[in-house]
Amino acid sequence: MLQGETLVLVGNSMLNALIWGVLVVVLGYFARRQAHGLIRGLFSGVRRFCRLLARYCVHAERHVRSWTRALLVAQARRRAVARAEWDIGRLHAEMQAELGDLPALQQQARDHLSMVEEDHRRSGPMPPDVPGWPRMLEQLGPELGAADPSVKRTLEDLRDGLELQRVDLLDAYRRATRRRYLLLHRTIPHWRRARRSLEQMGDRLDRLRARADRVLHSINDYQALRDEHDVRVGALVGASVWRCLFAVAGLVLAAAGFTVLGVSLVEPMNLLLGTAPVAEGLPGLGALATVLHVAALGLVGLVVMESARMTTLLPAVDALGDSLRGWLFWLAFAALVVLACVGAGLRLLYGGMAPSALDSQWGATAAPALQAMLLLVLPFALMFSAVALAALMTHGGIVVGLVVGLILQLLMLVFRLLGSMAAFAGAIVVQVYDLVIFLPLWIEEAVRQKGWPAGGITPVRRQLPSPPGDSHFRR
Repeated sequence: MLQGETLVLVGNSMLNALIWGVLVVVLGYFARRQAHGLIRGLFSGVRRFCRLLARYCVHAERHVRSWTRALLVAQARRRAVARAEWDIGRLHAEMQAELGDLPALQQQARDHLSMVEEDHRRSGPMPPDVPGWPRMLEQLGPELGAADPSVKRTLEDLRDGLELQRVDLLDAYRRATRRRYLLLHRTIPHWRRARRSLEQMGDRLDRLRARADRVLHSINDYQALRDEHDVRVGALVGASVWRCLFAVAGLVLAAAGFTVLGVSLVEPMNLLLGTAPVAEGLPGLGALATVLHVAALGLVGLVVMESARMTTLLPAVDALGDSLRGWLFWLAFAALVVLACVGAGLRLLYGGMAPSALDSQWGATAAPALQAMLLLVLPFALMFSAVALAALMTHGGIVVGLVVGLILQLLMLVFRLLGSMAAFAGAIVVQVYDLVIFLPLWIEEAVRQKGWPAGGITPVRRQLPSPPGDSHFRR
């Protein structure tokens, strides 16, 4: 290393500093071209490196955005296919349920209509009254007084017979009219039953038509997602973000519920199994049993939700048939009930009670029962946390892709800003360097303006630094 005496040229410190300053300025003046090139090359390299990083961020952001779009469209297609398949299955089931007894309804309607037709046929038109009888009786009435007695008696018998026959015919007509009315009145229930059967068939057809419309709507949604380039992902992105946020909130609540469950069971487990550590670095046997119990509750709840087709996190369960899935559901549900009852029983026997509950008369009895009931109901509520986990697994990748794309865009802006700042800093450093050696530059400029021979010195214009907007920094 250089010692302090090495830089001392003369005894006076001020004079020594002045000499070194003049030497530095002279050396800087003669080395200004190389210094300018070094400064410009250094800051230009920094600028190119920043722009290279910015271009890399742009390409990476495009790749992430295309991957996120492809994943989003694939998930939307999968949901559309599942919804269409479910609607088609429901349509098939409803068609079997609604149209299975349609022949019976048709036969019932035919029977009612045939009975109505038979009653209508039996209530045919009544025979008309004999024409001319009233006028004949009126003509016979006034002239009987002047006739012969035998003729008169014969005519009177004829009139009485005709009158009696007319009365009998009127009675028969009334009876026939009443019978016809009764027959037509008896057809009313058959008409009502036939109308009810037709209305039932109409309602069933309307329900089937509505279900078919939903199936067509699901198929149209899938066809709209068939071409990836024509899909507008704005609404899909918004829906995925909201679902992911709700899933995170649900998992936070589930974590709080599992924490409450574990804290409530750790004291009974410690009293039952002990608190001594089973090995170095491991918790006590009671705490370890509590963790295993809570984990078993979560796993059994997940299996219950998988077997009920609420989630699709376990491919092995999803590949099972309907009969095996039903057996698995009931077995897992029974295991969940047993685990919940075990936890509630342990809390009831070894859990103790809250201090505030002892102040009331019934608190000593009600507090343990309420705690046990809470531990019995809580596992069934935490079972639905599998839905939030499935939603997070489904939409978490979309959100991560959006966040990574946003971070890459911000990094691109930062690198471009750093590149521009590097170009500006290079121009500033060049100007500062020329400001240090301004005295030789001023002398050179004065000599050039007066036309003195400049010897081998190149013109100052070629040696002066370029302005900040030089084309060297525009590339």
